[in-house]
This record gives sequence, C-alpha cells and structure tokens, in this order.
Amino acid sequence: AIELNHICKSFGEFSLKDVSLTVPTGTICGLVGENGAGKSTLIRILMGALRPDGGRAVTLGADVSAPEFPETREDIGIVLDEGCFPDALTAPQVGNIMATTYRRWEPDSFDYCKCFGLPEKTAFKDYSRGMKMKLTIAAALSHQARLLVLDEATAGLDPIVRDEILDLFYEFTREETHS
Repeated sequence: AIELNHICKSFGEFSLKDVSLTVPTGTICGLVGENGAGKSTLIRILMGALRPDGGRAVTLGADVSAPEFPETREDIGIVLDEGCFPDALTAPQVGNIMATTYRRWEPDSFDYCKCFGLPEKTAFKDYSRGMKMKLTIAAALSHQARLLVLDEATAGLDPIVRDEILDLFYEFTREETHS
C-alpha cells in the first residue's frame, strides 16, 4: 500500500533523513513520534502534496511524482489533524462538492453525517473541532477508498464518539484490500 524509499526533506532547521517504510496492503501501520518529528510531512509526501528532496514515495503502486498519480488519489481517503473545508459550507454542500470531485462518491455512505449528528444548516466555521473531524471522516469514508491516511483523526472527539469512529475504522480494515 505504501513504500517510502530513502525519503529526505528539509525545511530550514527541520529535516527528514533517509526514511524508508513499507506498509503491505491489508495492514495497519501507525507512525508515532513527537510533535515536529515529521509525521505530517511524510503524509504530505505520500499524498503528492509535497515533493521529497530525495528518495521515492509510492502509494497504492503509483509513484507520487508521476503524472498519473492524481488518478490514484481517488483510492485514498485522508483525514488531516484539522478539517479542511471552506468555512461557509454546510455538510450537504460538502457532500455535493465531493460528489463532483470523486467518481465513486457514495451519497449513502456520506450519511455518516447523520449518524454523527452533524447539523445540516450550520456552516463549517461554526462547527466544533470534533464536528469538523466527523465531517472530514464522513468524506474520507464515502468514496470507496482503499487506503485511509489519518493524521490525528480522533483529536477533538469525545470518548464515546472516538470509540464509534475507531469501530468504523476497524470495519474498514476488515476488507483485505484496505489499508
């Protein structure tokens, strides 16, 4: 599912040096490290949002620097540590935009928004941090992704909802082609 080979990236005083990692399809892998260790930088490299200074990154069999990599992104659900939708949008508007973004968008799966108790008429900017995470998770699980990339996906969630979300992630990973 993921191959990082000798990845290097520097920003001023920060640098990743010679990071290699393989995550086979059908497995779960967690990156653990202190704040500022480079976990989010590695995720940005895996998604093709940041180019490494050296090394090679492959996600779901596609080199992230290849011109065809954007097509591979269809198979990746991502949840970053902060919600990333425009402030003025409501959950149904986010669903409408995602339906035009992903070829395999599943409106029925986006009904996670209802399960999570997200209000339909409230703008994203007025959501709590936990509500923003729930909307982001609903979007990540609603387009038939094969790989979930999660960056502190349960941050800001209350303990009961966190357990429900972890159960959803567990169900996702029961499919042997999911990672």
